[in-house]
Amino acid sequence: MTENNYQEARVEKIKRWSPVWIIPIVTVLIGAWILFYHFSHQGKVITLTTSNADGIEAGKTAIKSRSVDVGTVESVMLTEDLRQVEIKARIYNGMEKVLNKDSAFWVVKPQIGKEGVSGLGTLLSGAYIQLQPGSSAETSREFTLLDAPPLASPDARGIRIQLDSDRSGQLSAGDPVLFRGFRVGTVETSHFDPLKRMMNYQLFVNAPYDSLVTNNVRFWKDSGVALNMSASGMRVEMGSLTTLFAGGVSFDVPTGWELGNAAKEQQRYQLFDNKNDIADSLYTEHQDYVLFFDDSIRGLQPGAPVEFRGIRLGTVAEVPFATVSADQEMNGDYRVPVLIRIEPDRFISKVGKNFDINKRLVAAEGQGFRAALKSANLLTGALYVDLDFYPQAKAWQGPKTVKGYPVMPTTSAGLAQIQQKLTATLDKINALPLDPMLNQATSTLAQSRSTLQELQRTLKAVNKITESASMQQLPQDMQQTLKELNRSMKGFQPGAPAYNKMVADMQRLDQVLRELQPVLRTLNNKSNALVFEADKGKDPQPKRAK
Repeated sequence: MTENNYQEARVEKIKRWSPVWIIPIVTVLIGAWILFYHFSHQGKVITLTTSNADGIEAGKTAIKSRSVDVGTVESVMLTEDLRQVEIKARIYNGMEKVLNKDSAFWVVKPQIGKEGVSGLGTLLSGAYIQLQPGSSAETSREFTLLDAPPLASPDARGIRIQLDSDRSGQLSAGDPVLFRGFRVGTVETSHFDPLKRMMNYQLFVNAPYDSLVTNNVRFWKDSGVALNMSASGMRVEMGSLTTLFAGGVSFDVPTGWELGNAAKEQQRYQLFDNKNDIADSLYTEHQDYVLFFDDSIRGLQPGAPVEFRGIRLGTVAEVPFATVSADQEMNGDYRVPVLIRIEPDRFISKVGKNFDINKRLVAAEGQGFRAALKSANLLTGALYVDLDFYPQAKAWQGPKTVKGYPVMPTTSAGLAQIQQKLTATLDKINALPLDPMLNQATSTLAQSRSTLQELQRTLKAVNKITESASMQQLPQDMQQTLKELNRSMKGFQPGAPAYNKMVADMQRLDQVLRELQPVLRTLNNKSNALVFEADKGKDPQPKRAK
């Protein structure tokens, strides 16, 4: 064999794809798809912040909406500052639409409230978190976990308004909002504003009753039972059974007012203590007058009515009026100033807008027009200011204006006038010469007793004469005369009816005179002691033995 018979071997690389790699590639793709599907269908993680995680457990506590599970709690831990609890929860895939910015989360567990007992089903299943979707177009992943469910859902149809009050404790969350006794809404929140120093309440009125809220409505506290004792008398008001124990707030348009325009969202109103206070807030225009009273103003309070023959014209504003009272001195001419307000709107609808109250009051002064204090309630002692004509009143000698305020003349009337007349009568009685009359009566009584004693001695002498032997020697006519005289005189002897009656009358007269002496001494010291109780004197002190 020659060398040419041998050929050189050539080595070539295989470039074809081997089917063996199909299996691992498919495995990798399936694993990636499984991972992608797992993470893409896990849902979104949200953060809930609360102050207490009572009843919430990681991996067990469910999140529900309308009794359907929409998520679960994954972890429960404290925040970095250790002041709150941070709950991580995962919402199931496809439920992201419920995560609106105004969505509400709260824990459902057994509790007792104004609406009754709720959450009894969690005694066996355990507590869970309730989700209430909102209506906002914005989404969020951080929420606050509420302790109690919201009183009105964020997507509820209606209107929310704000009430301001200078008193606390009048309303609380959950109290009803009433319109003429019918429940139309709920008090949502109540908190104190330290900047305004006022209480703020948020109310929600459900649709379709939100149309009842206009810019002319007034809100007042509607308590279960209200007892009002004022100058108008005693009034007891009882609300509906809804407000009998918990109270509530009512609203309505004042009588005679137009309905007004529809209220705006979050519009602010003032909360009044009761319905009667609303009437006083309607009259904003007024003319102020100063009254000077010589009588006691005890029982006259700010807010008391100012009336003319039963028709209310205004309101007492300040008692006493400090602006004027500070400039007076405590001397014999001290008078108590009172500020009143004449409110033309109270009667302008009856007499017309052309009625000038100021000119009428000035013209009426010459006819005896005066202001006086009168009793409005004998039980409480409340007073009110009464305007009327007193033709017998003296001309007003006081100032016409003081500190820029016009002065309205006053006079005494009512109980004060009766007291003055009674005091004047008692002063006249006290001025009578009673002491000389008592002394004369006592002297007459002593003389009467002496006369009786002399009469008894005379009777004894006549008896001796008639019984003597020399009496038998007298003529028959004279004996008969002496016997008749003796019988007549025996009627005045001790033991005789006439004698006893006369002695009893004298004793009663003596007793009356003795009892009258302390009364006269008391009237001498205090002339009005018959009307007002006199001060008790000091107890008598026994004299020390010598």
